[in-house]
Amino acid sequence: MRKYLILVLLATGQLLGATVRTYNYPAEVKPSQRFSLKAGEQSVLVMEHLIPASFAAFELEGATDIEIECTHDVKWVDVRPLKADIRPKIVNGKIIFTIPAPGNYSIEINGKTEHPLFVFANPKEIKPVRSVDVIYFEAGKIHKPGIIQPKSNQQVYIEGGAIVIGAIAATGVENVKISGYGILDGSLNNPRSRNVKPMYYVGDGYTVTERSQRFIEFIDSKNITIEGLILSNSTTWQVVPINCENVIIKGLKLISDNPSDDGIDVVRSRKVLVTDCFVRVKDDCVAIKAHLNYPDDVIVDDVLVEKCVFWNAAWGNGLEIGFELLCDEVKNIIFRDCDIIHVESGAVFSIHNSDKATIKNVLFENIRVEDARQKLFDLAIFRSRYCTDGSRDEEYIRNNYLEGAWDGVLKVPEQDRAYHAQFRGKIENIQFKDIFVEGIFPFSIIAGFDDTHKVSNVIFNNVVINGQQIKSPEALKLFTEYAGNIIVE
Repeated sequence: MRKYLILVLLATGQLLGATVRTYNYPAEVKPSQRFSLKAGEQSVLVMEHLIPASFAAFELEGATDIEIECTHDVKWVDVRPLKADIRPKIVNGKIIFTIPAPGNYSIEINGKTEHPLFVFANPKEIKPVRSVDVIYFEAGKIHKPGIIQPKSNQQVYIEGGAIVIGAIAATGVENVKISGYGILDGSLNNPRSRNVKPMYYVGDGYTVTERSQRFIEFIDSKNITIEGLILSNSTTWQVVPINCENVIIKGLKLISDNPSDDGIDVVRSRKVLVTDCFVRVKDDCVAIKAHLNYPDDVIVDDVLVEKCVFWNAAWGNGLEIGFELLCDEVKNIIFRDCDIIHVESGAVFSIHNSDKATIKNVLFENIRVEDARQKLFDLAIFRSRYCTDGSRDEEYIRNNYLEGAWDGVLKVPEQDRAYHAQFRGKIENIQFKDIFVEGIFPFSIIAGFDDTHKVSNVIFNNVVINGQQIKSPEALKLFTEYAGNIIVE
């Protein structure tokens, strides 16, 4: 009798030991007209996004059944990342599957990437005790604080179900935490255009600023934690520690489709951990950079990106080091145990050095690539429009743009090659280990600038394409120039 009861509970979607908690969103939020969703027996609000996409968030302890209804005729469903091995069934037009634990998933209908449904199953939310040191945004409300500026030893908490239209920025602070499962909305941070300065929403109106405000930005700070939030529709770089130390970026969900909406940009920072994030952006998912007005010895060192799910859309790259690298060194960078579910243009793995830094000791390990359409590995040293000897003059760029394998690259006339060489750096000691690629097999590039500014000591160890281990540069579809000691094994 007990076994029979367990089977009945499983069949009706009530997995034993599972707890699902939903959020109290503002009444102004309209539900999706395309999708509806139940987690266990709980109906979960599905919201529309401008990508276009839909998304739903809830808390989960244990495993739960998911039931989705869609207005479209559904014949096939992919649940990514594929590592989760979730195999949905279509029963009477409903999409049914089980998620084993909290996690972030992309539900894609009939083999298309247009209008996916993102499911964010969060671990249990830990709410802080309210105090003068907690900037608390309650659920069930739309808040319009403008730019939130936490001080040292403060916490910004956006409760699950709260929507905050604004941004977060601070300089010279320490011991600051940003957390919660609410939504930070960047829609009103209008980016700079040729003719109009950006406007940012503050209070009950707009203010004109000299630049568009980065979404979450910490400058010259240390001991910073940013976790849990949904970052929606950013029009600028999104999570940006600049010259920071001891930074934890955990469990964020980033969804946008705007120019320059880089997901996580680590700029001249050290001891940075990025973990358990979901990033769907139009531009770079993660970018390591070293620019702005700092001495050359303010470097990037000790960055770990792990256990994340990435979707790079129309331009940019998946996992990027570059372009802006105006420091002595960028070193000790690890990308590990990540799922690249889509890279629609650009490269999955890219190091683009258009400045003077030496990039060294970089490891890409245990990365699963599900859909890459142009380039796989892309390591290059070149002159770009963004570098010291580049140009922002639109007419010059039109006349000197190098159409080819990279975006933003400028021509180098042979008679000027020695002059431009003084601005170039190096790429060395790079390892790709246990890289698994399914579907399209893109080409790869390793290209230095000259015999002095080369890409050297690159090891490909156990690269597997559609189940076949690659054992030579030719089999890797690899183009090389000004490169030394390239090993494929």
